[in-house]
Amino acid sequence: MSTHRHLPTMIAAFITLFGCVATAHAQPSTKAGLRIGFYTDAGKPFVGGELLTRLAPFTYFNPNLEYVFTDAGAFMTFNADFHYDLPSRNHHFVWIGGGIGGIYVNPEGPADGNTDLAVNLLTGVGLSRGPVIPFLQGKVILSDDTEFVIAFGMRF
Repeated sequence: MSTHRHLPTMIAAFITLFGCVATAHAQPSTKAGLRIGFYTDAGKPFVGGELLTRLAPFTYFNPNLEYVFTDAGAFMTFNADFHYDLPSRNHHFVWIGGGIGGIYVNPEGPADGNTDLAVNLLTGVGLSRGPVIPFLQGKVILSDDTEFVIAFGMRF
């Protein structure tokens, strides 16, 4: 895969993506969110941010980034996920989805950084339909080093 020299381009593209989505959809159908959780294979916690934009009934675009707290170096993911909310008449809702992502790892020391492409598979449950939506999500990141991620978040 490509090396860390592509990271500035990836970051710029992701910031542009966030800006475009926020500007184009600055209405009630777009929510911002924060998430925390755990990368099980790495055995490390993470913190992240996201946007959630409704594209069609029950269909959402969810760009997000996650910073994993490692002992040394950097570990981040940049994701362009989509999900479909399964129809429900209750105050909770369930979704399934997938997307693409980039995984940036730059260990401390002389080793070079690395950026890998990934495929994300996810499912989650939201606990209310009010102005603040707490959620729990599981995600499998398929790449050279597959990860399972469990996240808890809040969308505003």
